Amino acid sequence: MTEKLYYTTPFMTSCEATVLSCEKTAEGCIVTLDRSIIFPEGGGQPADHGTIDGIRILDAHEKDGVIYHTCAAPVEVGSRCRVELDIARRLDHSEQHTGEHILSGVAHNLCGAQNVGFHMAADYCTIDLDVFLDEDALSNLEAEANNAVRRNLPVTAEHMNHERLAQINLRKKSDIKSDDIRVVFIGGGEIDSCTCCGTHCASTGEVGYIRISDSQKYKGGTRIWFACGSRAVNAANELTRSVTAMARSYSTSREELPAAVRKQSDELNSAKRDLKARTQALCDLIAANDARKIAITTIDGFGANDVKMLSESLVSHNARVALVFGIKDGCTCYRALRADGESAPMNELVKAVNALVNGKGGGSPAFAQGSAASRITPEIIGSLENFVEKWFQGNN
Repeated sequence: MTEKLYYTTPFMTSCEATVLSCEKTAEGCIVTLDRSIIFPEGGGQPADHGTIDGIRILDAHEKDGVIYHTCAAPVEVGSRCRVELDIARRLDHSEQHTGEHILSGVAHNLCGAQNVGFHMAADYCTIDLDVFLDEDALSNLEAEANNAVRRNLPVTAEHMNHERLAQINLRKKSDIKSDDIRVVFIGGGEIDSCTCCGTHCASTGEVGYIRISDSQKYKGGTRIWFACGSRAVNAANELTRSVTAMARSYSTSREELPAAVRKQSDELNSAKRDLKARTQALCDLIAANDARKIAITTIDGFGANDVKMLSESLVSHNARVALVFGIKDGCTCYRALRADGESAPMNELVKAVNALVNGKGGGSPAFAQGSAASRITPEIIGSLENFVEKWFQGNN
């Protein structure tokens, strides 16, 4: 068994220990000590990092009460060593984990939600709740969680057996079989009470700030992305910088940015409608002046939607079959369309075009489309026109 100093003296940042074993593996050297301040991975929380006599601790995990430290190099068995904690990493994890308890407890108290999943990564944290929370509910949850932070309530832990556990109210019942169960209380249980093996701040005030950054409906409930402490402050600062830069690009203030974006969006949608109407008019004009029954047309500046529009205009006017090539930004898109009552398979036509221009695409007998990475030259167009004419003569 390893003496777990991160529980008995949670604010200790270094300690002396005796090296009990050291085994080389593919992952590194696995070291055990008689005592340790290094928290092993558990409860959704990553392991602490630090050093043993200056040798980096890469990871730590616990099995049967023994903490196994994965180190970058071997340590002499039987020696006395000095264990140093990566304080910044511990503080970050403690802020996130304490914030998770606050959010989960407040969500349970406000709307009966149960935390059914928690994940802490290096750059984000998530909570999965078993009920769906809309934007108003999430805003209220964030506000109440930060109110608990401002109250600077105590965060305490108690080790107890199952008999004692049965006498208290818990947000989440434990299925731990051990008779040494650790329960964490936020505000004496007013905000939260839950079995937990992780590290935490001494009070809610040390969390500093809780920020819900995103959410989505997940398995009938809600997945929440959140950040606490310095992570939350850094994320808020980065968002402010991004919004400020965007506001400056619109020559407006941060406060007026939403209105400026809405105005530009309305103008863009109006311009798109005007462009579509003008493109349709151009397509109809081209089609009205094209008397060919098999119309093969190439037009610069047309993308996939424009090619579709022109092929439909050609067929609606005179063409039995339309094959339209649009050339835009150095790429070519094409679409083959037949008139009602025609039997020529357009998917076979596009398959032949693909082979000639090294393109990709397909479709149905009624219409098909494709694209080629390279620009189509006049010589290629001439070859395609001859090919398609001959192809249709031989298949109609």
